[in-house]
Amino acid sequence: MNIFERVVGGRRYRIASQSVWDPVRQRPFARQAVLGPADPPPVADLSAVRTVGTSRVGDVGALVWIAEQLDLVKLIDQACALSAPTEGPTIGEMVLAVAVQRACAPAAKRHLATFLEACLPRVSCLPAAAFTGQEFHRWAAQVTDEQLEKAQIEIARAAVRRFQLSTDVLAFDTTNFDTHIATTTAGELARRGHAKSKRSDLRVVGLAALVSETGHVPLLHRTYPGNGSDQAVLASCLDALGKLHDALDDAEQRGRPGCRTLVRDGGSWSEQLELDLDVEGYSTLISLPLSHGASELALAHAVRRGAMQPLGGKLGDVRAARLRTRVGELDRTLVVVESQELLRGQKRGIAVALRKAKEELRKLERRAASGRIQREALETRVQKALQREHLSEFVVTIVKQRGERVSLHWHVDAARRRLLERTRLGRRVLCTDRHIWSTGALCTPSGGSGTSRNCSAAPRRVV
Repeated sequence: MNIFERVVGGRRYRIASQSVWDPVRQRPFARQAVLGPADPPPVADLSAVRTVGTSRVGDVGALVWIAEQLDLVKLIDQACALSAPTEGPTIGEMVLAVAVQRACAPAAKRHLATFLEACLPRVSCLPAAAFTGQEFHRWAAQVTDEQLEKAQIEIARAAVRRFQLSTDVLAFDTTNFDTHIATTTAGELARRGHAKSKRSDLRVVGLAALVSETGHVPLLHRTYPGNGSDQAVLASCLDALGKLHDALDDAEQRGRPGCRTLVRDGGSWSEQLELDLDVEGYSTLISLPLSHGASELALAHAVRRGAMQPLGGKLGDVRAARLRTRVGELDRTLVVVESQELLRGQKRGIAVALRKAKEELRKLERRAASGRIQREALETRVQKALQREHLSEFVVTIVKQRGERVSLHWHVDAARRRLLERTRLGRRVLCTDRHIWSTGALCTPSGGSGTSRNCSAAPRRVV
């Protein structure tokens, strides 16, 4: 849909033009309508206005514009390399139509034609009735994983080039989504796993995404079974990450290979992954679990007098301690970051969790005293009550048994709680091979991208 002005009889009028498909002549034609005079501006009596129908404009129009800027339909058609249909939409047009529907008005694909008919911007010159769920599944059955990967990389290349996205720092993370698929329905993706929603009665589907530094634009994604691990998912992306590295260099028209840093959480840590990412041309910045051996070493270093130093500037409430050491066989820089905002949040979480745990422990104490619970069940429920928010580190419990009766004694150790707050709470441990980055840049990696130009050497990529 295009709106322009035209002079007719000495006066300027606004004209709306729309491209429509002629099923008889098998070609598109332009349909125009006069919206009214452009000068002077018309005055409308809003009290006399009534709604006779509605059409989607803004959200669909923005997505269609982005697709046009990327030449999305052509990229998908070329990547999938499927023969064009004699009539009906191509796979690129079909994917764009479904994507716009899911983003603007999520619904089953059987409602796709109705959705497109209600949109003022058009994703295609074809009539809306040509877009059906059956047509989408026919195309989807022909596409291979390799073709999908190629399409992703070509779209990422186009997005970086057109919108000048910064890719010196890339963030990788995983999540999962609940499904309401029946347990008896077979499926490879929907599996029972560690659901983010904490629900154990639903099967989940996992999603991994790699996003750019600017705009957090997705550049690569993977769907995986809900019972999969972060390490396995990232390992399966290594080949695609290598191809993406080359594609981004081409999109940014670099004279030499880029020095990119992959930021991720500790769930995907392994020495082998670190080595594999180095081979593919990526440095890494990872937040290690506090239970990791390297984290214990870094936290012990941070409690020394004078080790924690304020960062200043925009990070005025943040302190950090830094050391360079070996993590397994790898040379790494560890940074302990202490944030007052994080500390306050964790204290609030502990207070809420402790209140609930005390109620549960009092209940268990009464049941044990009345002889209405066995020792194994008591120990299991005590462990479950203290499994959240570090409670097991400062709530002391003792289960005793005398004859057939068990007893529970517990108390909150204030000294242990203060030690926890002083040495662990509000802190996280970063691990990186970016030894030349400043501590402030490591704590805010998006701000550290500018330092990537100071790399002493190109990534050690093996071809």
